[in-house]
Amino acid sequence: MKMIDGLCFRNMVDYAVRNLNMHVKLVNQLNVFPVPDGDTGTNMVTTIHKGLSSVDETIVDLPSVSKKFARSVVFEARGNSGVIVSQFLKGISEKFYDADAADSELFVKALEKGVLYAYSSVAAPVEGTMLTVMKDATNAVKQEYNQQQSISDVINGFVIHAKKSLENTPELLPVLKDSGVVDSGGAGIVYLFEGMKKYLDGEPLDTFEDNLAVPSVDYDSFSTDSKFEFGYCTELLVQLLNVKEAFDYDTFKSELSSFGNSLVISQEKDKVRVHIHTHFPEKVFALCHKYGEFLSSKIENMTVQHTELTKRIICSESKNNGVFSIVAVAFDPEIQKLFLNMGADVVICCHESVSTKDYLDAFDKTETENIFVFPNSSDAILSAMQAKKLYQKAKVYVLNSRTVAECYSALPAIDFEETNIEKVSDDITEIINNLYVVSIARRKNSIRYGNQDIYQNEYYSFSGKELIVINESLTQTAVKTIKKIVKSKEKEIVTVFYRSSVSEEKVNAIVELAEKQGVCAEFFIVYTENLPCELTISFE
Repeated sequence: MKMIDGLCFRNMVDYAVRNLNMHVKLVNQLNVFPVPDGDTGTNMVTTIHKGLSSVDETIVDLPSVSKKFARSVVFEARGNSGVIVSQFLKGISEKFYDADAADSELFVKALEKGVLYAYSSVAAPVEGTMLTVMKDATNAVKQEYNQQQSISDVINGFVIHAKKSLENTPELLPVLKDSGVVDSGGAGIVYLFEGMKKYLDGEPLDTFEDNLAVPSVDYDSFSTDSKFEFGYCTELLVQLLNVKEAFDYDTFKSELSSFGNSLVISQEKDKVRVHIHTHFPEKVFALCHKYGEFLSSKIENMTVQHTELTKRIICSESKNNGVFSIVAVAFDPEIQKLFLNMGADVVICCHESVSTKDYLDAFDKTETENIFVFPNSSDAILSAMQAKKLYQKAKVYVLNSRTVAECYSALPAIDFEETNIEKVSDDITEIINNLYVVSIARRKNSIRYGNQDIYQNEYYSFSGKELIVINESLTQTAVKTIKKIVKSKEKEIVTVFYRSSVSEEKVNAIVELAEKQGVCAEFFIVYTENLPCELTISFE
């Protein structure tokens, strides 16, 4: 393969994400301290798959494919790994904007630009991560490059050197070595480029199987008086048959176009793929059935999708008359309602990682020239920063809130009538910085962290990279942690956030025991469905 065009580039990315998706559980299971249940692979797959899905299959020229993909993959980026890989792919794609076809030399330059974009997307790049794997593999293929090399040679070299770099990540990042794993994001990069290699080698791959979590739908939102105005997103793969009517592409397209819009038809020999937005999916099926049988089909009610999206991003009923708005992220509906009641103007409720587009949609619902954002997850900060760069209608301030605890503490203290934006920013930042947040998790497998062992099923409390207490009992871990932090940090307010795996009775028992053992503090208890660990405790 000496040159790649738009169709080839699209297929390379398609194979890349399909290959990663085949190994997504393994990438997610590369657990590192402190929280063992990662979603690195899921975020990478979701970002790339959704970005690629928006590229119309009828677009085949390289500039159009690369421009559409670069824009879409950035909008769909979610989680740290998703943002970084989206920037890497955006940088690669931008090198193809003015090329009818790309040779191996241009592809190497595209990799260099991808690495540059990936590093620039992170405020404080850490070596031993996926960034290192991208950089090492790119530098190696650049040094080895000669004009006789094909695209295949470059990809093969990238895979070889990416694997070497991945094996070395524990030597650069002690937390990986302590946990006995390589970097999960780096592993994801290897699987992506192995997928590209498989495409160029002509190796078949399974079709993309969406094994990601499907959000639940609240069907009680609809009644006998509901208006279904958006129709159905309808997709079919039809096997043409000789025993049916003879198929003519132009006639078929003309007939189908009268049933709806957003029509895309692609024919590959004796198979026809159809995508259409229609109010009459039964007519689409009937027409297609004249020519063959259905190999696959999908109908999605776009009114339901729109309703769920509207519910996911909720605005406060009271109009904001100040000079700034608050956009917050919640990970379950109860916290979403709580943050709205506490003063947030717009709250995104997202069970998975928040995408750049989620933030942009939320920003559009505000009416002020300044927007403060509470990402409330370390995994949602990078996509917030990316949305900040893209948004032009207001000045966006992304706050360093890494759990719901920071937002919960800061919202009641915000002066919404203050007009000095710098003062508002300083006040919120001071609240967040003065808050001490501890998480308590249960270890799924034994590891050695620093000079301490955490055995399987033990509970441990931590703040950042600091281990505080390790114990076989959740109650003892929590009580000892509370006593230690209240005394050493001189804190007076303790808020315990818990999830469904921990009963309210258990949390009340923890608070009662802490008070019996002399902890002088005011306690609050908050339930949240999607807490990433057993307990999160904030100290003010």
